[in-house]
Amino acid sequence: MSRCSRRGAIPGNGTHPGRLLIPLAFLLAGLGIVAQGYLPPDDVLRHAAFGTTHRVWGEILVGRPEALFDQSPGWHAILRAVHAWAGCAPDGLVIFSILALLLLFFASGLPFVRCWEGWATALGLLFLADPALIKRFTLGRPFIFTSVTVLILLGDSRRRDVRPWGSSRHLAWLLASALAAWIHGSWYLLAIAPGSLFLAGRFREAFRMGAVLAAGVLLGGAFTGHPWAFLSGEVAHLRSSLEAVPASSLVMELAPGRQPLLPLGVALLAALPALLKGKYAPSRKDPVLLAILATWLAGYFFVWRFYLDFCFPALALWTAWRLEEALDLLPPSPLKAWAVPLAAAGILLAATLPNRGGRWSVNGAAGALDARSPRQAALLPDPGGIAYSSSMAFFYQTFFVNPEGRWRYVLGYEPGMMKPEDRAVFLALRRGQDPNTALKPWIAKMTLRDRVILEGPRCPRVPALQWDKAGAGRWSGRLPESEHEDELPSEGSPDSMLRVSRP
Repeated sequence: MSRCSRRGAIPGNGTHPGRLLIPLAFLLAGLGIVAQGYLPPDDVLRHAAFGTTHRVWGEILVGRPEALFDQSPGWHAILRAVHAWAGCAPDGLVIFSILALLLLFFASGLPFVRCWEGWATALGLLFLADPALIKRFTLGRPFIFTSVTVLILLGDSRRRDVRPWGSSRHLAWLLASALAAWIHGSWYLLAIAPGSLFLAGRFREAFRMGAVLAAGVLLGGAFTGHPWAFLSGEVAHLRSSLEAVPASSLVMELAPGRQPLLPLGVALLAALPALLKGKYAPSRKDPVLLAILATWLAGYFFVWRFYLDFCFPALALWTAWRLEEALDLLPPSPLKAWAVPLAAAGILLAATLPNRGGRWSVNGAAGALDARSPRQAALLPDPGGIAYSSSMAFFYQTFFVNPEGRWRYVLGYEPGMMKPEDRAVFLALRRGQDPNTALKPWIAKMTLRDRVILEGPRCPRVPALQWDKAGAGRWSGRLPESEHEDELPSEGSPDSMLRVSRP
């Protein structure tokens, strides 16, 4: 008979085969999502494309030289290794990214619960309460590794750190923080864990964890071969990403959130049996509870991703602990050994698999231009040219489909990386300025190899460019060749070999 063991026993549910339904449900959830053709529409596309090429960002983007460094070198090293080993195209690397990171997150809470069923149930209930949460953790992006690292540190903080320096526990923190800094790059986010210990009044433990994490971050930076430039560049990139555009133009994850209260209500309901029976009493010295409150408020008032990436995992872990205490109140029963894991697996799958609102039918690369098609190649820049666009979606899609395209993009995955004069045009277009006026700085420096790509239902009224429809709601503009014949390279010159013949 399976019954959650008493407090302190890890991993918990004995050896009864019923508990194996939980990892099976995790696997089925991940496979079921990707089997529906899900292709997220943002950064996973550029990560996957970058994983199939050995080019550097300076060969792909036009921007400030100091900003064109690889912010996720470890993740790209992993993707390139998978590409070399399995021969995956970008779409295969997207599937790998979604599955690997989602399963890593699912597994990350298991070492810190006595009943795997409690963790699975907590995840399922919170996914049902706020569907944005499961969408966030199926984006296949390396921020999930940082979220997992913070979750592990918070889960481990439940035990007092009384061992001497250099214990196996500290070694685990060191390696996890080094990998997080190397794989994702946003090393400063790891401060959430020791900060929560500090708020809980556990100052010595906060200092010790902070010191170990600082050493791990330096080690992760050392993996890149230029630690100071990498670590300081991450801070500079954060500052530029927040300052480069007005708040109204920030991507959703960087804007202040308006997250629903329902997940908090679900967590409180899950804790109600333990509260009523005196099994649990909230404490201002609980670092996990303080992390939940701090990151929820930070997400509401400042940056939404604090709620998505850090409040939710901590809330799921806290809810799992309260569900464990509620399960302890159930009387022993032979039926419980199978009923509890079946119910937990069912809740998780019901929260993840259904294609509600077409969420798993999304194809982020739909409408992308493919340079292998002669007709579509005419709409893209020639080799050596530049794609002038104010749409990050255009970059994600086009780079994903054409990872070896020999042109550069004036706007990539972050406006803060743009040169000031190009960012001024970007902001003018985002403010709705007339394209005929806003595009003048770009048109003045365009060559016959370049293209301007604009989004909109109607052909842009910019007489200086010749416009062609480039799909639904997208237009490609180029300089008229007849007016710029003097710019054409001479026959047989190296530059002439780069041009793509036009129909």
